[in-house]
Amino acid sequence: MVKIALVGQANVGKSTLFNRLISQSKAITSGIPGTTRDRNYGICEWRGEKIIFIDTGGVWEDTNDFKEEVVRHINIAIQESDFIFFILEIKSPDVPISNLEREISRLIKKSKKPCFLILNKADNPAKREWGLSEHWLKIGAGKPFCVSALNGSGVGDLLDFVVEQIKEKSLTSIDENQEKLPLIKVAIIGKPNVGKSTLLNSLLGEEKVIVSSQPHTTRGPQDSLLTVGENDFLLIDTAGIRRKARIKAVIEKIGVRRSLATIERADIILMVIDIVSPLSHQDKALVDLIISKNKGLIFVINKCDLVPKQKFRREDFGLNLGSWAPAIFISAKNGKNVQKIFSLIVRVRKNCFRRITELKLNEFLKSIVRRKKLPSDVWARVYAKQIGVCPPDFLFLAPSIILKRKSINSAQINIIEKAFRKRWDFVGTPIKITLTNKGKT
Repeated sequence: MVKIALVGQANVGKSTLFNRLISQSKAITSGIPGTTRDRNYGICEWRGEKIIFIDTGGVWEDTNDFKEEVVRHINIAIQESDFIFFILEIKSPDVPISNLEREISRLIKKSKKPCFLILNKADNPAKREWGLSEHWLKIGAGKPFCVSALNGSGVGDLLDFVVEQIKEKSLTSIDENQEKLPLIKVAIIGKPNVGKSTLLNSLLGEEKVIVSSQPHTTRGPQDSLLTVGENDFLLIDTAGIRRKARIKAVIEKIGVRRSLATIERADIILMVIDIVSPLSHQDKALVDLIISKNKGLIFVINKCDLVPKQKFRREDFGLNLGSWAPAIFISAKNGKNVQKIFSLIVRVRKNCFRRITELKLNEFLKSIVRRKKLPSDVWARVYAKQIGVCPPDFLFLAPSIILKRKSINSAQINIIEKAFRKRWDFVGTPIKITLTNKGKT
């Protein structure tokens, strides 16, 4: 897919435009310079073309701990892009081009990538008139496009032009002869400072997300597209989730809320736990939430380089919840076992979509009843079938008289679920088993 980087100084509306282009509120927006620090990826589909937009941190003149990192991430985004949107806030032609704007322009020109000048915040006809001035040609990025990320005016015309450029340069993102596997969406979740961003960087093989010992360096979900072997992954790093009472900054609150929303759109969750910190009530509550959302789950026990060499066991960390979820012990910092996570993700995803035929299902159910000595007179009248995937969803159909007498209890269902997991590979995925009246199906 074609990639376009959004570059400009702080507070010109890059993240607002990014959200508008991908038709979702994904990047956090505020009037505080530096709200966006890393690279954030989103996909836009327009007139049959899929385009990846890359939101970058804004450059500002004041010194800041993260300024060098922001500029470095902008350079990476420019290098990996096919086109660049140089975004300025529209202003009267009487206002001269600033030194910072010229500096960013020189940075873009060094890349020799095609660049489009975008004048944002052209929210009314008077401001759009300013965009007609030859004043903007001094920047050297051609005729500007006037848009309003806030109300959407001009954005459709801009995308039309981009699609024309893609076709003209033969960069079309659609290959009719290539059958792509479905995108695997993976969210990296956990408390602040457990190493989520370091893990993402290690998985990507690059430093994409700014890493700091200061909690909440990552402000909101950060998406990264990656192909490993035959599989495409969308990796989502999220802001650390901590108790609401401890969340003070407005931006941090937004980031945490969106991190929780990220669980909804992901297929599989990597739950990152710090090996040197005991499992907290918050961790357990988060696992409960993930399970309630019926998501694939992998426990990633990080920082195993900080403890003496030993044989790690999940039981040592109180991982009784989600016993069906695999646990992998890693060091995101030195890369130990990190690449093994990809094969584990693929396995879990296959299990989430696993289907069992009714013939095999009922034959195996009969064998469980016989081996586990469940009440045969009850279970002989039960018929099982799978009605869904992600997670695997099973219906056990029984006569109403059995349901009224409560002849089947949760202990029996648990025995059957464990047997299902042993017979078929359901590692990493929850299983739904619903007992219902035969007459209602």
